[in-house]
Amino acid sequence: IRRHRLFKLKIGANPLEQDLKHVVAIKRELGERASVRVDVNQYWDESQALRACQVLGDNGIDLIEQPISRINRGGQVRLNQRSPAPIMADESIESVEDAFSLAADGAASIFALKIAKNGGPRAVLRTAQIAEAAGIALYGGTMLEGSIGTLASAHAFLTLRQLTWGTELFGPLLLTEEIVNEPPQYHDFQLHVPRTPGLGLSLDEARLARFARR
Repeated sequence: IRRHRLFKLKIGANPLEQDLKHVVAIKRELGERASVRVDVNQYWDESQALRACQVLGDNGIDLIEQPISRINRGGQVRLNQRSPAPIMADESIESVEDAFSLAADGAASIFALKIAKNGGPRAVLRTAQIAEAAGIALYGGTMLEGSIGTLASAHAFLTLRQLTWGTELFGPLLLTEEIVNEPPQYHDFQLHVPRTPGLGLSLDEARLARFARR
C-alpha cells in the first residue's frame, strides 16, 4: 500500500500548548512510519521557541522551520545551538547575501531553497553552494509556483550534490487549470523532470490569453 511518508504541519497561529499537543499527537500516531516536520512561519518569540523546540525535538519531530522572526538573528543563533531538532531558515533567506550571513553566524542547520525569493535559479544555486561550504543541509522549497516555476526549481535542484531534506514542489497539483501544453508529471510521490530542451514545457497560448488582464 502506498502512503505518504512526509508531513509538514503549519503551526504557530494557535496558543503554544495547543499546537504542541496537536503535533505530538500526530507524531505519536504515525510513529516511525513517517517523518513529521513543522513550519512556524515566525510566529513564536524566542522564549516560546526555546521551550517548543525542546518539546518537539524530544517527541521525534524531524525539522522546525523558521520558528522566530527573521530579524532576530541572535535568537536564531541561540535557538540553533540549543534545539534538539534542526532549525531551517526560510523567511530569513531573501538573498544570497542573507544566506552568507546566516551561515557565518551559525543561525540555521538547514536552508530552504526558493528560486522566487533568492532571485532565480542561478541565485538559488549560489545560496546552495554557500550552505554546502558551511556544512548546512538543503531543502528544496516552493512558493507554490505553477508549472513553469516548479520545473525551473526542479532543474536547479537536480544539479545539487545532495538535498538531504528532499523537496516540496507540489504547486502544480493545486491548480485547477494549466497554461502549459505538457503539465508536470507526478508518479509515486515524485516529480518527473522532462528530458526535452529547456524546461521541457511549452505554453498553451489560447489558455494563457484567457487569463490575460486588460
